Amino acid sequence: MIALARNKAIFDADILINVVKTKSVEYLISVFEQIYVSDYVWNCEIKEDTQEYPVLKSMLNRGFIKILEFSKLTVVQQGIYKNAYQILKTQTLPEFVNEGEKITAAYAKAHNVAYYMSDDNKAAPHIRSVANIEVINYCDLLYIAYMGNEDDYKKLEDFYSTYLGTFKNGQVPKSVKSRNGTVLSFDEILVKVCNKFEKSKQLSALVDLFKSKP
Repeated sequence: MIALARNKAIFDADILINVVKTKSVEYLISVFEQIYVSDYVWNCEIKEDTQEYPVLKSMLNRGFIKILEFSKLTVVQQGIYKNAYQILKTQTLPEFVNEGEKITAAYAKAHNVAYYMSDDNKAAPHIRSVANIEVINYCDLLYIAYMGNEDDYKKLEDFYSTYLGTFKNGQVPKSVKSRNGTVLSFDEILVKVCNKFEKSKQLSALVDLFKSKP
């Protein structure tokens, strides 16, 4: 049985790819001891013919990424996994929570992981309510890094700008927009994420873990 600590998290494909695209992997590593990816996400959603694959493959080879497999779960964990997957399958629609997201959330429940990392805004509220797992996106990671070292403000702001530039035709996610649809500045993002984290003991605990690092 794999015991996942609170400073370890399960990642979906989208946020992993975005971290590599923005060249902000060092912040990911500084927050988590190890990250976990479901076998489905690695085999079906991480494409070998992309520019991001060599970086992710290197992280896998170094043991920083660990792939989760159903066959390696205990009998109890398999039961938890199946129950969580079935709930997500019956209580959510495919257009909101896809197969990879259902599987990843089910692994998170099976391993009692507090954090599920994803940039999919449609899936987040469903996963949070149905599976009772905190969903952390790319901007949340920038906020955590900022709370750990405010001197890195400019670097983090540049990461945010690069992140916005990864979306085609300006189709940025809802999470970086205000209520009237305008794209938030980095300062506004920090305020928005701060409000989100203050409402959650689990998220506040993650910031405290990062702050306590030497």
